[in-house]
Amino acid sequence: MTIRDSLLLIIPAIIILIIVFPIMLEVRVSYNPFENRGAFAIFFYKFKLLYYRFELHSKYITLKNDTETKKVDIEINSPQFELIEEFVKQAADKIRLKHILVYYNIGIGDAFRTAMLCGFINQIFGFLFLYLKSKKPTASLCIYDTISYNNIVFELAARGKISISLFDLVYSFVYSYIITKIAR
Repeated sequence: MTIRDSLLLIIPAIIILIIVFPIMLEVRVSYNPFENRGAFAIFFYKFKLLYYRFELHSKYITLKNDTETKKVDIEINSPQFELIEEFVKQAADKIRLKHILVYYNIGIGDAFRTAMLCGFINQIFGFLFLYLKSKKPTASLCIYDTISYNNIVFELAARGKISISLFDLVYSFVYSYIITKIAR
């Protein structure tokens, strides 16, 4: 085997490494129910892949970014929704959760009630994080709260970092597609 032949073997080795090694994705979501506005972004190693501002309505979601505005109808009984539901179920087992950060700012106008509500919300997030930690032990989870004692405000944001290999994504999608086709 010559040096040229051994160098040509590097190309398939790199392709296999890209397929097998995990990809790091960061997902950021925020929502304000008083204004019915939120934002959703996905980053790949600090590069923005996807970004949308959204508004929730009863039968559709309005998605906006710098170049376009879309109206996406929500049909729970559609075949696409079943495929997405099955894909999320299959991919959830293969995702390695690195960290989740939750930020919230809450105020209901009364200092005592706001403090009690924020304590209750911290307990709920604590139980949720305990459940996630039992399923994904390598995850690090944090809550950051800002309490607006005398204002009426509700803002919620979350940031999470996950890793999944390209092979696992493709496998989960193909498996989900086959399962939903057989179920129909």
